[in-house]
Amino acid sequence: MILTIEDDPAFARILVDLIRRKGHRALAAADGESGLELARRYRPTGILLDVMLPGMDGWSVMQHLKHDPVTAAIPVHFISAVDEAAKGVALGAVGYLTKPVDRKALIAAFDHLLEVAGKIVRKLLLVDDDDDSRLALTRLLQADNVEIDQVASGEEALERIATHSYDCIVLDLNLGGISGIEFLEKAANLVAVPPVVIYSAQELSREESLKLRQYTDSIVIKGTRSTERLLDEVSLFLHSIGSRGASATPSDDTQLAGRRLLLVDDDMRNLFALSKSLRARGMNVVLAQDGYKALQQLRENNDIELVLMDIMMPGMDGYETTREIRRQPQWADLPIIAVTAKAMHGDRDKCLEAGANDYLTKPVDLDKLLSMIRVWLQK
Repeated sequence: MILTIEDDPAFARILVDLIRRKGHRALAAADGESGLELARRYRPTGILLDVMLPGMDGWSVMQHLKHDPVTAAIPVHFISAVDEAAKGVALGAVGYLTKPVDRKALIAAFDHLLEVAGKIVRKLLLVDDDDDSRLALTRLLQADNVEIDQVASGEEALERIATHSYDCIVLDLNLGGISGIEFLEKAANLVAVPPVVIYSAQELSREESLKLRQYTDSIVIKGTRSTERLLDEVSLFLHSIGSRGASATPSDDTQLAGRRLLLVDDDMRNLFALSKSLRARGMNVVLAQDGYKALQQLRENNDIELVLMDIMMPGMDGYETTREIRRQPQWADLPIIAVTAKAMHGDRDKCLEAGANDYLTKPVDLDKLLSMIRVWLQK
């Protein structure tokens, strides 16, 4: 994933297009403050940075990046109309290109950024309270450019992530002190949590599985061939700029990246499949299995920007839940897209009368859904 921080929309589009043509995911920010926020949240593989930005300039952005342990190791390449290459390199940039630039020079700069990123040592945190298990996993996951830190408890893990930057966490759920799920909840309030791979013998209940899916889609239950799956999942996160990582998930959508959505559906398979697709486009997804939990999630997460509401649910159905949401003044303008398996005559009108903004039938056409989400988030 490559982040572009550039205020010229035409040039930013050229850079994003180049990144995607090279088979990588793209994030874009039009100012320094937004760029820093995206860098902290997504920890991109590399950053292309302009100097002349509105508000915080590129020099200040660079200083913030290098002084933050979460972003300090990310390679940065300047592309700017200001000809001050020596200053850029002195601040820690891996390269400096002066505008105007031709396509050949752009590709060379981009390739150099990736080459530097490829040599960076990836850091992995292993959280498991069993000594033998930690030793076996360390042997399994060791590689030339991977540095592994081990801790035996969730409490120790919280201390580590507060002061160290990690590219991936391998987490056992059965820990002596706080549980793996509690660790994730506390960690999410502390830092931008890196990709997490759950590796545990614990059989998960429906509720636990749903809770975990808010933090990760990578859950490996110990058993036959589980070590192969674990190795595969960890490799995907640690070496995301390689060919496997490049094709593993769709390109990040700059209109959707970082936006927060509530997904309400009583079918676990639908929840997981849709949440994975939306997260792959950079969205933050909160899940609820029924209408009551949907209302609770809205009360607990006041930054939710859109709701995807299944209609056919037991107990409080989507119509009733939508009406309840609309009764609250703070949610009066919250976009709600209704989803129903029954394409019956009059369904659309019923959804709109209940308070939904738009309507979609199952099976969900992902491109159509993404298009709807973009429209309503813009509005």
